[in-house]
Amino acid sequence: MVGVWVLGALLVGVLGLSGLAAWWVVGHPERIRAGLTWLAERPAVTRVRSRYPRQWRFLGRRFAPGEAAGLTLTLGVLCVISLGVGFRQVLDSVLESDGITVADRPMLGFLASHRQPWSTTAAEVISNIGSPLGVTVTALVVGALLAWWQRSVLPPLILLLGGGGIAVINTVVKHLVGRSRPPRVTAVLGEYGFSFPSGHTTGTTVVWLLSAWMVSRWVIGLRAGRVLVWTAALLMIVAVGATRVYLGVHFPSDVLAGWALGAAWAVIIALVARVWEQAQYRNPRHDFARSA
Repeated sequence: MVGVWVLGALLVGVLGLSGLAAWWVVGHPERIRAGLTWLAERPAVTRVRSRYPRQWRFLGRRFAPGEAAGLTLTLGVLCVISLGVGFRQVLDSVLESDGITVADRPMLGFLASHRQPWSTTAAEVISNIGSPLGVTVTALVVGALLAWWQRSVLPPLILLLGGGGIAVINTVVKHLVGRSRPPRVTAVLGEYGFSFPSGHTTGTTVVWLLSAWMVSRWVIGLRAGRVLVWTAALLMIVAVGATRVYLGVHFPSDVLAGWALGAAWAVIIALVARVWEQAQYRNPRHDFARSA
């Protein structure tokens, strides 16, 4: 059972660490340039450069410190691939009823036998924050505030595409997999529909990650403030997923898949927004993001 939560923490941590790494790299171009220059002058690297010039130029464009969009895109794609592999592993386990799914029912039974009135009430409150209504309210509030702050329609558009897109993806995956909910005898809430993946978890993951990404980029300038924003977002994401298992309406593997799927979609939306911003920067006459 401990292994399931460790895997979940790793899946969620992949995005956080990748985002922090990308932010640091883009924010310290001189250090990156000095490090890459030193590396490029090594004898072994020099031989590779002379033998594979075209491939070396391609890598140079992808990791050039002055090419922020290319560097961000490279790190983002690697992050999406990692999350996609994690989701695929969980999906395979669910379809074959092996792997991490062997801990699903034992964990549900353990949690059901250790519920307390106060913890159940707290779990229901946290779970409601991750409900479709709660996620929608969060997106509307954050989107409106950032639209006012940036004087741009881009923040609410990002949240609209992120939240709306993951709702469609989640519905499609649920019907394709067709996994039944946990036994109602161990559930606190009366949830219906398919179980895999957790819709509360995927929606919360996308909206809170995108919100933290935009707030840390456009509002908060201090490093400590950005760390605080990301920490709060990740804690909420983990808490919502954990409460869905605690309340007996989802298997742990449903939540793990929701974390991976939601994080991957959030990164994709952030990458598209970043590339679009770069394109508008190069062609300011075609910037439709700014309001009149």
